[in-house]
Amino acid sequence: MTRIFRSSLVVLSVALSGSCLAAGPAGQAPARPGPTNIKALPKDITSADLIKLMRQYEGDLGVQCGFCHAQDPTTKRTDFASDANPKKDTARIMIRMTADINTKYLASVPDGADPVTCGTCHQGQSHPPAFTPKPRGPRPGGGPPPGGPPPGN
Repeated sequence: MTRIFRSSLVVLSVALSGSCLAAGPAGQAPARPGPTNIKALPKDITSADLIKLMRQYEGDLGVQCGFCHAQDPTTKRTDFASDANPKKDTARIMIRMTADINTKYLASVPDGADPVTCGTCHQGQSHPPAFTPKPRGPRPGGGPPPGGPPPGN
């Protein structure tokens, strides 16, 4: 055998063995790579838990993955690890904010409180709707409604 032919066989053998290992045991699909570029969530979050959480965010905001995640210009597929979409930075800030509200403040409420989620404010919309308080009528027994002028003025 010539030296070039033997080198080619070695390269081909290594390439084939690598692709067989990637396929997994006996025809199983290759294992999904773990999450990468995680900055606002636990570093050890599993892929399954991350997908479940992302689905919750989708429902809470009424959006799809591409709202926060960039698209790879070459493959046209969602590039989950990319930081190219500035909305992803906003999402990270909001994730940290809700975690702070739940752990620092609501955890101190004596009778407990429901945790705050993205849906608490967003209510299924990409941008939280403006809060409009209900109009208040007069107080029972007379007197101005709350926020009205103090008595005697």
